[in-house]
Amino acid sequence: MVNDSQELLIAWDKKFELGIPSIDAQHEHLIDLYNEFYKGIIQERNSGNENWQTALSGALRETAGYVMTHFRDEETLMKAASYAGFAEHKVRHQEFVAKVTDMITNFDKATFQSAFGFVRFLYEWVLQHIAYEDKLYVKPVLEFYRSRQP
Repeated sequence: MVNDSQELLIAWDKKFELGIPSIDAQHEHLIDLYNEFYKGIIQERNSGNENWQTALSGALRETAGYVMTHFRDEETLMKAASYAGFAEHKVRHQEFVAKVTDMITNFDKATFQSAFGFVRFLYEWVLQHIAYEDKLYVKPVLEFYRSRQP
């Protein structure tokens, strides 16, 4: 059983909001998926399940699939808004995808320690990327939205 202090790896907070409703909703959903993956690892560790990788591979793949959708949507907005930092931001997305792809590819060999290391990576990514790097494109995207309104 997961205790209260371990239920959420990342709690949604207003500081993550960008003011772009579609992206904010996706970020919140990503945090929910990360938390479910984290809780799954804790529960599987506590259950002693020898096939815990199999039990969690679906959650990892769902999270990865949603990340790809989110990145596509986010990059479409940045490009449409002519965000000057688009190329650099896209590289950060590609680095993240490479790390997630590596974890998926090798998940059947993962130890609890490496899985927790991956969860730590997700945690740090959310705090750094959503709370800081994504905020850099907000102004041009909002200006783009305003310029399209009659």
